[in-house]
Amino acid sequence: MVLASLLGEGDPQLASHIKRHIDPAKVMFAGLRQDGLTDQESDFIARHQLGVASPEALADSSEPVLKWIRRNDIKHLAIHFDLDVLDPKKFSSVFFGEPDPASDPYAAFPAGKMDIPHVMRLINDVAAVTDVVGLGITEHLPWDAVNLKKMLAQMPLLK
Repeated sequence: MVLASLLGEGDPQLASHIKRHIDPAKVMFAGLRQDGLTDQESDFIARHQLGVASPEALADSSEPVLKWIRRNDIKHLAIHFDLDVLDPKKFSSVFFGEPDPASDPYAAFPAGKMDIPHVMRLINDVAAVTDVVGLGITEHLPWDAVNLKKMLAQMPLLK
C-alpha cells in the first residue's frame, strides 16, 4: 500500500525510497464509504487516526473537510481524486460500473455514492481556503472503450 509507505510503514523496498514521511494528521479520506472496508483497512485508518468524511457527510456541505483543513493548518494540499468515489450510475467509467456485474468478483464491495456536482463543490471549496498544489485522478476504467476494443477484435477486417 502506497499510503502505508508514505506514512512510514509498509513494503520495506518502497519505504526505503521515501525520504520524508507524511504526518497522518495531514491525510483525509473525503467521500469514503466505511461500510465496505476490510478489517485491515479500518484498523489502518483508526491506528493512524486518519480523517474521514463519508459521502453522506459531504452531500450538502464541504464543512467536514474545511474543518479538517483549519484544524490541521493545511496550507498546501495535494488531492488524490479516486474516481471510484463516484456513484457508477452517474459516472460509469469506474470499476464499479462493470456492465456485467454477474462476472464481477468484487461485487460485494460498496460502490461510490458521490456525484460530480458534490465533488466539484468540494474541490472548489477546498481550493478557496488552501493552495492546491497537485491533483491526481485515478481509477478511470472506461468500460465502453474496453467493450469497443473487444468488439473490434472480433471483426474480420482486423484479423
